Amino acid sequence: MKIEKILEEIFSLRNKSRRENIDDLKKVYKLLGEPCKNRKVIHIAGTNGKGSTSAFLENIFFYSGYNVGKFTSPHILKYNERIVSNKKMISDEKIQKYYEVVKKILSELKLKINFFEITTFVALLFFEEENLEFIILETGLGGRLDATNVVNSVISVITNVSFDHTAILGNTLKEIAFEKAGIIKNGEICIFSQNLAELENEINKKTKKSINVLKKYKNIDIELDKKNFTTTIKFEDDKKIKKFELPLFGKFQGNNFLLSYEIAKRFGISDKDIQNGINHLKLFGRFEIFSKNPFVILDVAHNEDSMKVLFENLSFLYKKNEVIFITSMLKTKDFVPIFEKIQEFSDKIFITSLKDVTYGMSSYEIKKEIEKFENKEKFFEKIVFEDDILAAYKKAKKLEKYKAIVICGSFYEIAKFKKLFENKN
Repeated sequence: MKIEKILEEIFSLRNKSRRENIDDLKKVYKLLGEPCKNRKVIHIAGTNGKGSTSAFLENIFFYSGYNVGKFTSPHILKYNERIVSNKKMISDEKIQKYYEVVKKILSELKLKINFFEITTFVALLFFEEENLEFIILETGLGGRLDATNVVNSVISVITNVSFDHTAILGNTLKEIAFEKAGIIKNGEICIFSQNLAELENEINKKTKKSINVLKKYKNIDIELDKKNFTTTIKFEDDKKIKKFELPLFGKFQGNNFLLSYEIAKRFGISDKDIQNGINHLKLFGRFEIFSKNPFVILDVAHNEDSMKVLFENLSFLYKKNEVIFITSMLKTKDFVPIFEKIQEFSDKIFITSLKDVTYGMSSYEIKKEIEKFENKEKFFEKIVFEDDILAAYKKAKKLEKYKAIVICGSFYEIAKFKKLFENKN
């Protein structure tokens, strides 16, 4: 079977209903031989920051001489990006090989699972064969009922908790924190980076060994360099002042780095090797400077909390109404606070279509949603509805009074733009 056909088959497998438990996934995992059971697995959950934290860790381990695997989602351009061993994506042949193994088990059990769950098992089988020392597993959604939770971990990481996927994870921070803390399975250590009582309470129910890096490290100072789009973090560790240069832009990246720093230190990695690892870091879609003429920023901010962080970064660089936004949304998002933030910062917003992805919407469908807003008039005077993202980009480039174009709102929006832009060129 060709890889295109396999991927088509995998992506067609989507469950609409919410899971009650992961008993069937544990059964599949056992029949697969419990891959990665005896590996050093670092399991990462959180509303935002999982990708950056995973990338920091991967680079630190790899450039310190360790064999490391990383499982993340979603992908930007290619499915293979989700499963990486020693900085190299899984090959199409390996995807086919392990998909057939998983498919056979599912057939024997007469069981249907979704594409993320299948992808998780493909990743675990691949990582086991690669004989890796460290495996970084990023949850897809929540944690407690996530497919990645079939594997025991040596360290659990929770980046933060805020409102996203509330229809599935719950409408309160306590409920969402409960789902995230579900990745702590055997009282293993949990490292987190948020001063939030709801999260601390849920973590403390699951383990007596937890570290909030924002409390452990003293005198944390984070500075942004708007010329080079980098971040400098200084903090006190064991009465010594530490300083690291991060190649990502944003104060919140300091929190993500501290999680990685704490883990690296637990495995005896030196400050020099930590800095060397992060010097090599390149991460798509995290305040990514895509072009300087015109100035284009790509950011995967897709919920109220990540949008807030995006605007903190933009406010450091631009004044109000100096930036054009190109965006789209999934049906699963709470539109009102997100669009509220965008229209407060900009008077020109292009809304495009993501109709070709699951839960995606056309610009017309988003328009119908905005018509339900109480203050819809103030939105409509700023918005241009244009399904075609490249057409929106072309129109935005002609508006010369603006200093930058920001494309945001979803991983899928960034992926679509990059793919179409590359194909065009």
